[in-house]
Amino acid sequence: MNTQALAVLKEGYTKLPKGDQAFAYSLLEQWERKATLSDKQWLWVGKLADAVEMAEVPDFTKEMIPVGEFGGVIALFDKAKKYLKHPSIVLQTPGGQKLMLKMAGNGSKAPGTISITDGGAYGDSKWFGRVTKDGEWEIGKVTEDLKNDLTTILAQLAKAPAETAAAYGKLTGRCCFCLGQLTDKRSTAVGYGKVCAQRWHLPWGQFNADKKAA
Repeated sequence: MNTQALAVLKEGYTKLPKGDQAFAYSLLEQWERKATLSDKQWLWVGKLADAVEMAEVPDFTKEMIPVGEFGGVIALFDKAKKYLKHPSIVLQTPGGQKLMLKMAGNGSKAPGTISITDGGAYGDSKWFGRVTKDGEWEIGKVTEDLKNDLTTILAQLAKAPAETAAAYGKLTGRCCFCLGQLTDKRSTAVGYGKVCAQRWHLPWGQFNADKKAA
């Protein structure tokens, strides 16, 4: 029994990520009702109490790289979230490494940040880090070459979000948002399809106008 850890958890469990908060609350509620917890539950009380105490302590072991203010990128996601449950942007490094960017939800460890993976299935994907609104990239597991490529791409994305995202579609012939094959010349020209342009509030269809102007 660790009543001190229990007190720490009761006082600060709201500092934990949403998923952990629910679990911590269930432990506290059981203690209030039954005044008893199993050995395994006491182990979790200790772990969660430690997490509470560390929640506001900066982790100086993390490698952070500034890539430029990410407000424009986050604004894109905010617009798309009105129509899509899990919007994503797909990019690609010069070496061919696929990148998928998604906004972390309220129940995540860092809500509102942009998470970067290789786009693999849940549980099997490679996590390359996350970027804050202020443009600080917290680096995940990446090679030195990938770190250099990502630093460049993320800086480009910060400066010109829509244009950088669309470059993937122009390069591969697939929409940078939904990965659908681009068949319309106007979609190929801008790097994304008409429906995605509406959902992400982006311009579309300049291809013919540009051609006439020429």
